[in-house]
Amino acid sequence: MTYILGVNAGIGIFHDPAVCLVDEHGTVLAFVEEERPRRVRHSPGVKSPALAVAHCLRTAGITPQQVDVVAVGWDEPRMSARAGSPWHFDSPRHLLGQLGFHGTRLPDMQFIAHHQAHAASAFYASDYEQAAVLVADGNGEDECISLYRARRGHPLVRVERWPQVYSLGHLYEAASEWLGLGRRGAGKVMGLAAYGTPGGEIPAPGWLRAGEHGLISALGTDPAEDYYSTHRRWRKRIVQFAGTDGPSQPAALLDQDPAAVRVAAAAQATVEQVMGWLARQARELTGIEELCIAGGVGLNCAANGRLPQPLYVPPVPHDAGVALGAAWCLAAPREPRLLSPYTGGHPGPLPKGLAGAKVHDLEVDRVAELLADGRIVGVCRGRSEVGPRALCHRSFLASPVEARMRDRMNALKRREPWRPFGPVTHLQPELWSPIGHLDRYMIGAAHLTARGREALPAVRHADGTTRPQHLRPGDEDFVTAVLEKLTADGHPPVLLNTSFNGPGEPLVETAAQALACAQRLGADALATDDALLRLSPGSEAGA
Repeated sequence: MTYILGVNAGIGIFHDPAVCLVDEHGTVLAFVEEERPRRVRHSPGVKSPALAVAHCLRTAGITPQQVDVVAVGWDEPRMSARAGSPWHFDSPRHLLGQLGFHGTRLPDMQFIAHHQAHAASAFYASDYEQAAVLVADGNGEDECISLYRARRGHPLVRVERWPQVYSLGHLYEAASEWLGLGRRGAGKVMGLAAYGTPGGEIPAPGWLRAGEHGLISALGTDPAEDYYSTHRRWRKRIVQFAGTDGPSQPAALLDQDPAAVRVAAAAQATVEQVMGWLARQARELTGIEELCIAGGVGLNCAANGRLPQPLYVPPVPHDAGVALGAAWCLAAPREPRLLSPYTGGHPGPLPKGLAGAKVHDLEVDRVAELLADGRIVGVCRGRSEVGPRALCHRSFLASPVEARMRDRMNALKRREPWRPFGPVTHLQPELWSPIGHLDRYMIGAAHLTARGREALPAVRHADGTTRPQHLRPGDEDFVTAVLEKLTADGHPPVLLNTSFNGPGEPLVETAAQALACAQRLGADALATDDALLRLSPGSEAGA
């Protein structure tokens, strides 16, 4: 057996280090982001995800000595040359040591171009035989947007690319920082933007746009511009556009600040319009209608939902996904098969001394009754999902039939009250527009129908959209059974589904973390692999 360990690690990364272990057939054995075992969201500044390496090896039941190749999702020699610094022959050995590989038998190390790794992560996770691939993020080694042609059994072929002055990621990050939401506030910016689009009108200030001769950036065309200069220049453009250095309201009230809403809507409009043009370019240049998207911009659900099908976006399109893509560049799956997101660890046992909790056998009817009664239930079952979207293995679930549940869930999670939630269902109810594969991983926005807007107020966003998850047979049997019971009892076949974490935290990974989080935040119950815990208000794990 050959083992290949893909990593988002090394000198190129700024956030979201991750590790993925595959065999020679490209089968994913384990895939986890460093933030989960480290318990620091995005793990910024961590260049060597050693905890995730150990996690993946432990999950697969192998030792470091059994790993044959480590594939890095960045071309470090190319980056060193671009920076004008020498590439040292012992650099791979140094990085291997930081990742936990020691001794006389070390794995080989190979460096994969960042956007190539992104492209591989999206295409080989899809069920397409061939596809156009669009990669859009903050930056790779020296590009921010790339287009590829992908075919099973053939190398990826890049057909176009753009330098960092065209970076949608840098622009969106600058908007997030102007709004006071920090560098990693892109999801919040997307949610806030919906408050600035009454009647479906979307403003666009022309920061980035498609012209007669291609993509045009207000920053010019200089390929030498780097992250720091483009970010600084985008920030200056946003200040000029808004007419002020920042919002006049705190984060909790940004939806009531016209300047803040206008900036968010302008950034979102830019992303949607440019991604629409890039999708058309990808299809035209490759002659292929099937489209895959990767890169951090692929997390923009609103933009994804506006693109025509057929379209596939993996559950981990952001930088963590290059761990998967780098491994697949060396051992790609030959048969089209959709990636399962459940690649992490198991919950493990509950802690001893369950103060403030009543333990019951895990029964579908009992959980369905709690949800129908307006309770919030945390779910920590099976292998954890990779990526930022909770997909019912590490989720908070609730009934979406009353608008006040949105307020209660936002309060429970200590979130801004204007932020939206998404639904999960096991059926194809006529409650929102179809969005193809995008509803597998909660990675695309859909428009609620009139019936959906009336029936599901807790997951209805300001612009009439929602971000749904559709459970297919075999995806998550327990939550499917709960949904079936609710449907049989006359309730809508839908639940509110959101991530099982508190503010600034990654998703919970273990049952012990889940219990502590649920009790700290004030959830009503917790469902684990084999137990249902009723939680007392205000209790703390181990109290």
